[in-house]
Amino acid sequence: MIVKGVYFRSFVLIFILLLVLHSPAEGIDTLLQKAGIKPIKGSQTAPNFYLEDLNGKKVDLKQFRGKVVFLNFWATWCGPCKEEMPSMEALYQKFKERGFVFLTISVDYEEKKKVKEFIDKHHYTFPVLIDSKCLTLDLYGVKGIPTTILIDKKGRMVGKVIGPKDWKHPEIISVLNQLIEK
Repeated sequence: MIVKGVYFRSFVLIFILLLVLHSPAEGIDTLLQKAGIKPIKGSQTAPNFYLEDLNGKKVDLKQFRGKVVFLNFWATWCGPCKEEMPSMEALYQKFKERGFVFLTISVDYEEKKKVKEFIDKHHYTFPVLIDSKCLTLDLYGVKGIPTTILIDKKGRMVGKVIGPKDWKHPEIISVLNQLIEK
């Protein structure tokens, strides 16, 4: 009877030890993949840019070092871009007060007025930058829109999504929480 008790306690101890050893906190790459976001390998620093927002204010990406940046490329004529915008607005509302920077870059060839009318019509409140010459597309190697790039607090690109995404999904919330808390 004592032998069985020793074996049982040993089994329980080994089981607990295995659980502890094999349940490390998930790395950011694993979380990105679970969220359907392609991890960007290496320590590629996000290229800096200067663009104007809808109100004519100059925005420099470098000013956001130390914060997580959600960088989305889109256009008013892009159907898939329009598809993801309601969930982007929800994400922006959820994280805007948490050291999280939300930047969208309109690559419309049209004037700023058309972009502003589109944003106002749909009651979006997230920041919109204007790049009618599409210089940032080349800078970031973007081949199609919508494309979203996640940038960590150190200014490194860590994840990329090509195509529309449901940005309210719980896995995405987990990724952003980890990036913000890191």
